[in-house]
Amino acid sequence: MDVNAKRVDSPTYKIMMYLNKYEPELLDNEKIQFLFKNLQTNFKKLFYTIAHINKVQKDEDFIKEYNQTSVVSISSVEYCYYKISTIWDIAYQIADKLIFPNKKSGDKYEYLEKKFEGYADNFDALQLGWYRDLNKVRNKIVHGGITVNPFYVNDDEVKNRICFQAYDFNLDDLIQPHYMYSNECNNNINFADNYFAFHTHLLYSYLCDFFEFILIELNKDKNHDREKLSLDELPYELFERGQKTWLLSEVDTFTEITKEMIALQ
Repeated sequence: MDVNAKRVDSPTYKIMMYLNKYEPELLDNEKIQFLFKNLQTNFKKLFYTIAHINKVQKDEDFIKEYNQTSVVSISSVEYCYYKISTIWDIAYQIADKLIFPNKKSGDKYEYLEKKFEGYADNFDALQLGWYRDLNKVRNKIVHGGITVNPFYVNDDEVKNRICFQAYDFNLDDLIQPHYMYSNECNNNINFADNYFAFHTHLLYSYLCDFFEFILIELNKDKNHDREKLSLDELPYELFERGQKTWLLSEVDTFTEITKEMIALQ
């Protein structure tokens, strides 16, 4: 993800161009259209919520007035968990529509990991460990199996930061320390904006590799040219222009969060 630009390369660009050129009947499917549109919409919502956390934590007066019961913090944290899970699942649904058979052996994680084995040398981001760990916390939030506690930290060492930690019934930490998002000055609770920005970077990288994986799988036994996907006619040029990038107006804020994460190393 190029966080120095107002737009980011769309992870779905090549697969959309491929469908437009070689499989237009699939692209005309309303369900598939909806999934692609919803993927981008949910990614933007995640992106903007992380930026909101970063901005609101700096407004000490707002925090004192509106966040006394931690409603603002906990709602944003839980929302980000839900959005990452939703985005991942939409991508899976797209693959399910385009390339996966109706009957798959094992659960979807096992099925994907088996499929990914053949691509490990070329696609570093085709890994599920980070997502499975995050989704365990998300699922326990949904089913009431854990406690997510937010903290507003503003002391001599850490200024104006929303943090959180997820605990099991024994009050053991469920999120292990990581140099990119752990607040080492406060018992390794997690900087909320850093934590979700870090996982959004992982998610974006995963989406880029995942849709490349879908493209290769879809093209098996067809031997279409996967590199020359443009069409010269004007309507197709307009279509391509709309598919190349995603507009994310809060990229500047995301850049600052990323720089703060790197500074923690």
